Amino acid sequence: MSEILVWKEKIQNLYANQSIYFDKGFQFILSFVSFFLINQNLGLMKAVATPIVTMALAVICTFLPPVFTVVAAAALILAHMFKLSLGVMAVSALIFAMMFIFYCRFTPKRAILLLITPIAFLLKIPYVIPVVCGLAMTPVTAVPIAFGTMVYYMISCVKGSSAAIKGAEGIVGQISVFVKMVLQDKSLWITVIAFVICVFVVYTIRRLSVDHAWKIASAAGAVVNIIVVVAGDMAFNLHTSYGELIAGNLFAIVVGLVLEFILFSVDYSRTEHLQYEDDDYYYYVKAVPKLSISAPEKQVKRINERRNEAQRLEEEEHRSSRKRGQGGSRRTGTAPRPRKVSVASNTDELLLAKSLKDELDIENIVRKELEE
Repeated sequence: MSEILVWKEKIQNLYANQSIYFDKGFQFILSFVSFFLINQNLGLMKAVATPIVTMALAVICTFLPPVFTVVAAAALILAHMFKLSLGVMAVSALIFAMMFIFYCRFTPKRAILLLITPIAFLLKIPYVIPVVCGLAMTPVTAVPIAFGTMVYYMISCVKGSSAAIKGAEGIVGQISVFVKMVLQDKSLWITVIAFVICVFVVYTIRRLSVDHAWKIASAAGAVVNIIVVVAGDMAFNLHTSYGELIAGNLFAIVVGLVLEFILFSVDYSRTEHLQYEDDDYYYYVKAVPKLSISAPEKQVKRINERRNEAQRLEEEEHRSSRKRGQGGSRRTGTAPRPRKVSVASNTDELLLAKSLKDELDIENIVRKELEE
């Protein structure tokens, strides 16, 4: 557990220092996957369904705000719809206009959910979206989730019933067939209702001051999804795959647990309950400490320092042994060793004595001459 927390701290620090590169990388991957899946599931207009166009659009959208990726994806869908029918394209454009007017205009940062929701449906993990949005965001995300679900059902309708839409008489007939297939699809509205209720339930529970609120919220959201979908299936005689329903919600719980570890890792064993008051109120506070471990610092051991330390100890030991030897010689009365005299110093002394003797003899000679 400690190792996992250390790696979490390292990843968070890395993201904090290089967030712009990670954000742009995620935006490129999301754009490329969105355009690829749209072309893969529709593919009606061959000119824009090529890998080169997909890559070029993804690269361009990477350097623009995320809302432009949503606009580009909507434009790509409309291009395929135009190849199918002008009336179908008009109805799709009206739905997209409602999305941008009533939601993306006011909260453009959440518009990316319009792309993520259809992708989750195409990857067979749609129940993860409401659980994650309820844990990490606010209930207002239920609006783009509902619109994203509608976009998926539009793509699914065109993919499975393009021949029936083309076979209808005139533009009005094609519009009628398309609207009936999309807007009168009971599974669409049951899914939307299940996702909206799931978002509100998960958001409400995870904000409660109870232990393990995020785990309870994830499990409750998955239960809500299963109950609403099964109830709608029984009421309208739909044919839902219960295996995919249960597996998808179990996966949503796992993702919720991972998200809790990343965003809300706390230690409930050290919870404290505080109470204080002022002139007007009594306050009851529950304090739960965060669970975090800082990365250990690396200790560098230098071999040279060890070698120098060993030499120093050896020198000290040698000095102490010499002192012990001198002390022992004084105590036992042994004669000290004779001091070595330098040859150069003896020569200098002899020369100095000779010069002094010569000078003294000269003085004696001078004194004698003066006396005579």
